[in-house]
Amino acid sequence: MTRVLGFHGVRNYKAADTTFRRGGARLTADWLEALGPAGAGLDLQHAYYADLLRDERQGGELTEDELALVGEWATAWGVELDGVQGRATGWLRWVCGQIAQRTGERPAVVERTVKLFFPEVTRYFATGRTEVRKRVREALLRHRPEIVVAHSLGSVVAYEALHEIGTEVEVRLLLTLGSPLALPNAVFHRLAPGLSDGRGSRPAGVGRWVNIADTGDFVAVPKGELARLFSGVEQRPDITIAPLWPHYAHDYLRHPDVGHVLTSAR
Repeated sequence: MTRVLGFHGVRNYKAADTTFRRGGARLTADWLEALGPAGAGLDLQHAYYADLLRDERQGGELTEDELALVGEWATAWGVELDGVQGRATGWLRWVCGQIAQRTGERPAVVERTVKLFFPEVTRYFATGRTEVRKRVREALLRHRPEIVVAHSLGSVVAYEALHEIGTEVEVRLLLTLGSPLALPNAVFHRLAPGLSDGRGSRPAGVGRWVNIADTGDFVAVPKGELARLFSGVEQRPDITIAPLWPHYAHDYLRHPDVGHVLTSAR
């Protein structure tokens, strides 16, 4: 069987995940169900770290640090923030409305995506990076995957961990889905290792890197920039996974293009 290690995105913590192994097993079962026939013959495990980034807050208001990243994201979408005062709830809704106009999506869907994504991104870079990378490094060394599949924030975690681990683990394929790696300032300029001549690079132990994004994915921005800003990336044509929320991991995993890439890498 082909060894595959999954790196999940944000908001994947469940109360039933009393250990990281239990959480990983749950996500593995979910991903295999989504993959369907494409999951046959895969020894899939998960580099689970959702418990290390979960938020104890019950409200939906973002912090100033989280809103600052939203501002960087909005700028990447071409939203002019000059002259817009403050960062209150009205500001966030205005920003999401601007991006909804650019994408043809409902403002409520854009706002939901923002509130799901940016709190965990903020915590990863501010306080969670060391613990998360220790956990996923152990998963890489334990499972020694031939393929790594990384969704959303998981692509950031996988990119940094694979660079850190070097050639200790030889990965045949790195498949990134809905990746924010090219998002300037909020993600791209904060990556470790740092950039070389303004560019990132395929990790040394990775033979092939394929990136796939939905054409309306609010997180995978700027559009088309990942392959330009990172050397050694094969950018597949944008796909359409779902009209209502074009960032969900299961919808990516169900898409035939993802199944084709996985099948061809075995």
